[in-house]
Amino acid sequence: MPPCVLLVDDERPILNSLRRVLRAEGYDLLFAQTGEEALADLREREVAVVVCDQNLGSTTGAEVLAEALQIRPSTVRIMLTASTDLNTAQEAINRGRISRFLLKPWDDENLKAVIAEGVHRFQLEQEVLRLHEETSRQRDQLESWARTLEEQVRQRTADLQSAYEETLNALVMALDRREHATAGHSRRVAAYALYFAGELGISSDQFENIYRGAMLHDIGKIGVSDTVLLKPGSLTPEEREAIERHVVMGHELLRDIAYLRPALAIPRYHHERFDGTGYAEGIPGDAIPIEAKAFAIVDAYDALRCERPYKKAMSHERTCEIIMESSGTHFDPSLARVYCSLPEEVFGQLAEMAESAGCFEEVLRICRTVREDVAVPAGSDGSMTASAGLSTT
Repeated sequence: MPPCVLLVDDERPILNSLRRVLRAEGYDLLFAQTGEEALADLREREVAVVVCDQNLGSTTGAEVLAEALQIRPSTVRIMLTASTDLNTAQEAINRGRISRFLLKPWDDENLKAVIAEGVHRFQLEQEVLRLHEETSRQRDQLESWARTLEEQVRQRTADLQSAYEETLNALVMALDRREHATAGHSRRVAAYALYFAGELGISSDQFENIYRGAMLHDIGKIGVSDTVLLKPGSLTPEEREAIERHVVMGHELLRDIAYLRPALAIPRYHHERFDGTGYAEGIPGDAIPIEAKAFAIVDAYDALRCERPYKKAMSHERTCEIIMESSGTHFDPSLARVYCSLPEEVFGQLAEMAESAGCFEEVLRICRTVREDVAVPAGSDGSMTASAGLSTT
């Protein structure tokens, strides 16, 4: 079912103009000439975006949008007006919590872009709400069974874990299919990150969170348009800003999902740099969580080792040279040394075996198998304790 867009203006010619601009955009368009008509439509229909004129005769657009906020809180509200009065804008923002303020006469392409952005935001919020409600429903069901039989609780916990893994895998598959050049990227970096965590002596209690964080590190790119994400040429400053916001959007998407909340460090901070020039926080050195600093190296390694439309794959040796050249600026020097001391064979085996892995436990077993096959000596660089977390004992 196409998303619904409600257009409100007391002048029929204006509504006709809006119809002409938007009729080819694939929306289910509703039209209202009064505030009462608009609010009635909102009570009857789920509306993704409402675009409302400020001057509606007996009422104002700010008043209508304030009512719309109460009726449909998730609907994205946009003010369209010929007035440049600051008080008008302030009233609309304060009362209706509008997301955008557009002036007449409008630019057709800008209007379409703003509405498309609003529809996309609405759809994302609806999906997050759906996932949150489903998680809450499953949690309530689990708690109900906990009051009955302990065995039923254990069984349902296993079922939920399986469902969580399936959800995670579905999200990752969607991301990898969207970016054709990086197919399998998420599975590889998850395996690399888990193995690297063992090299760094990170507690095994953190392994599952590291795995989930690595698998979902780029989930925020769901909110980046294809025209920007898949653009073959260089990005404009605005497009670069849209790309960089994916870490913030990923954090916002995942933070309300209880079982993923402990895994937020990698999605949120994996583009921070050791010298503090990264994004989105611009925090340096020890202020960056260790799992995010470690994953930044893993992510860069896989990107350099894989062929892309705009570059050839690099060798393991050259990739490690680049990582070491960037240590102290992009990467934590001590972590970079440990990572680049690992044999190429480790990464080859991990990549090959992780391709068919479907869950955390399988990837953990793969890491243990590779460690036994390659027999990397503990503390091989003299600075870290290897294999602390991946012991088979």
